[in-house]
Amino acid sequence: DNFAVLLYGLRASLTVATIATVLSTLIGVVMGLLAGFSRGWLDRIITFIIDLMLSFPLLLMGIALSPIILSHYRFNQSGLPMALMITVVTILTVFGWMGLARLVRGEVKSLREREFVQAARAIGVPTRQILFKEILPNLVGPIIVSASIAVPAYITYEATLSYLGAGLVEPTASWGRTIADAQNLFATYPLWLWPSVIGLSALVLALTLLG
Repeated sequence: DNFAVLLYGLRASLTVATIATVLSTLIGVVMGLLAGFSRGWLDRIITFIIDLMLSFPLLLMGIALSPIILSHYRFNQSGLPMALMITVVTILTVFGWMGLARLVRGEVKSLREREFVQAARAIGVPTRQILFKEILPNLVGPIIVSASIAVPAYITYEATLSYLGAGLVEPTASWGRTIADAQNLFATYPLWLWPSVIGLSALVLALTLLG
């Protein structure tokens, strides 16, 4: 049933993308706050880690690391779909937080010189409170925009990994795997391919415009 596959594939894509976006956003915000507010070795270390992680192509690392991460799970055959979903979320999270961290770092380096931050430091407000109660509220806008743009990007990555055989497997529905299966029978039954292609394109476009 093409309609059932389309709906279940949508659920899987949104689940993976939403969880990965939440986790990568949390990591990116924390790392960006620490790097932007600190002066000296901590900023240099975090910046080096960000630059190093950005040098790895996400899709290539996903294909290479998926079987490695999967080998560390202890599960029976029925637990394979959930283990693969956790693996995909892990890969997207590990290689997806750097862009937001770099954005937050730049904003924090600007905000830390503002008068309200200097005043808070002068009266002895703890650093943690300055970061999360004084600076972070001023970053809500860029963080929300970045997160809303990350969701369609992760949906695309999940579909691509599934298409290449490094993502979700049966019985979990996936638009990427449906596209891979349907392309071989396109001449005989094109209707199998088009719902997933059009649905994926429309969802990514809608979420990108929303962001």
